Amino acid sequence: MKKLLIAGTIISMMQLCSAGIGKPAVAVVAHGGHNSPAKPHSRMAYKSGSDISGHRVSSKKFFSLNVKQGDKLGNIFSRTISYKGDGFTELVFRAGGTGVYTVVDNNPARPVFEGVFRYDGRPESNYRVEVSDDGKTISYNGKSSANTDASGVLFNALIWGTPPDKIGVGDTWTVNIPQAWELGGAGQQKITVLGIDESNNTVYLMREGSSDGFYDNDAKQVSVNKDGKATRMDVIPGNSHWVGYTTFKNGFVISDELLVTRSIKLTADNVKVDAFEREYILLNAMPVS
Repeated sequence: MKKLLIAGTIISMMQLCSAGIGKPAVAVVAHGGHNSPAKPHSRMAYKSGSDISGHRVSSKKFFSLNVKQGDKLGNIFSRTISYKGDGFTELVFRAGGTGVYTVVDNNPARPVFEGVFRYDGRPESNYRVEVSDDGKTISYNGKSSANTDASGVLFNALIWGTPPDKIGVGDTWTVNIPQAWELGGAGQQKITVLGIDESNNTVYLMREGSSDGFYDNDAKQVSVNKDGKATRMDVIPGNSHWVGYTTFKNGFVISDELLVTRSIKLTADNVKVDAFEREYILLNAMPVS
């Protein structure tokens, strides 16, 4: 997901709430200007461990970029943040939209796209998007930064680590995430291969992990309605746990769901409130032409 825009959208929503008033997964590839949707496969269609016992496939089939110049890649996405606790009205912030990427340079090591993003309630934006360093670095209109998005258009080694050369159903690998990212702090996660569709270069994964501390672009304060009045409170994060399912095809993310939960403390002057926070992202196919 394009964290800069979606974080800005959610922060704006939080600011409105305080006054009393959340990069995207590729799902469809259109070649040469003609719509050629990759039909979603039922998860039951993936080969299970029982029928391909011991069979392993080169992971490059799933995680390496395979696209043509001029292809268009479409996605639709949303993000939700909720704070809930005794004594105050639950806070909920939502943001969502669509993204279309046109391939300018299909170099697998450094692909370039022209991206058009529409976040509901905000003006449409256009960016030249360049991805490098195995997905770990991303540039928008020439400004580079670490790619800390929870999901995105391509495989990102910062979040997904380095898969084994060959993988099969039931295989796992562990990733040490070295810094705060969109839905977690620096921590560790385990990746499990749940299914493989070798003929379509598609793999279905589960990721699960935990961390401590703030997330990237995390809110350090929130305004809650407590005892009939708005109260600005500091956020003290506890341990986070996340779990989700992701499908890759030819190096692209074609579907993604991720839920993170954590206990938090909200403090203001002599007031302390134990609360619970959850965030989730949903990314799926969007036809393009």
